[in-house]
Amino acid sequence: MSFVIADRVKETSTSTGTGDMSLSGAITGYQSFASQCTVGDTLYYCIQGVAGSGIPSGEWECGLGTYSAANTLTRTTVTASSNANTVVGFSAGDKQVYITMPAVQVAWVRERLTAARTYYVRTDGVDTNTGLANTSGGAFLTIQKAIDVASDLDRSGFAVTIQIADGTYTGANTVNGLHGAGSFTIQGNSGTPANVIISTTSATCFLVTSPSSTVTIKDMKLQTTTSGHCLNATNTGYITYTNIVFGACAGTHVRCDNSGSASASGDYSIVGAAAWHFLSMYQSQIYCIGRTITITGTPAFSTAFAECRVCSLAYLTSNTYSGAATGTRYSVVTNGVMISGATLPGSVAGSTATGGQYS
Repeated sequence: MSFVIADRVKETSTSTGTGDMSLSGAITGYQSFASQCTVGDTLYYCIQGVAGSGIPSGEWECGLGTYSAANTLTRTTVTASSNANTVVGFSAGDKQVYITMPAVQVAWVRERLTAARTYYVRTDGVDTNTGLANTSGGAFLTIQKAIDVASDLDRSGFAVTIQIADGTYTGANTVNGLHGAGSFTIQGNSGTPANVIISTTSATCFLVTSPSSTVTIKDMKLQTTTSGHCLNATNTGYITYTNIVFGACAGTHVRCDNSGSASASGDYSIVGAAAWHFLSMYQSQIYCIGRTITITGTPAFSTAFAECRVCSLAYLTSNTYSGAATGTRYSVVTNGVMISGATLPGSVAGSTATGGQYS
């Protein structure tokens, strides 16, 4: 027994009532059920009553059926019909019976892109909009809504971009699983990134999780209060970031845990304090190589500017740090490995312990 999907399968029937449909033969130009099905196969069907001229009579039914015997269709489960979506007692006359794909199933089919797609987010948008126009009547209100809609696409190799307009956004955002190949970018104002502010309370600005989630985040200011991180890659999620302004943060500016990864793909700036700027733990990796990091206002890092622990890596080489910070420069513990090749920002020497390695 198999589930059958086939093109151009349509037969006539003169069966009446609510029982099985006896199939009388394929309509010219179509295939018979018998040519595509074996006894016991299931399929989605549609039946419509027709007048002698082929005009629909108004009686119709869609559902899941079984090819239960030779030239016989059993109507197993009705999904929609002209009888208030219940089984139809067909009257005398001709019917057309065919294999179809009903709306209840098509609704689960993922949209497959054929071109790049941009969704827009604005402070005057509405989450019931389509997100496809950069207007108050077209854009989404929240970044998370745009992520949810975009995440459901099969990117099929095409780029997906979420464009955030100037303003302050207070919602936490999570990317949890993407489909198909193609870039996924969340971006703000490239010329003045501080004009787009993601400011959360007791929550993380951007959490990226799951192995299929590789996300570029750029051109905005990130800050948190009470708790929460600016960027957090976890459970093999991967973040690339550039042109970010890291503001005051209750947790970590860039955090990777549980095999998460983050990579600075361009220069950025730090204007606010945090517990850590970099924190890599539980078999995670952070890469920041050859970047210029501009530090303003001598922010304090209460735990360490950079910390690496529990078999994790922080590769921080060839960077230029403009400005100064206070706090411990680095901490490498529990078999972590940190490679900097230069003095990290801070006012207190760093340390290693329990198998940690620093160079």
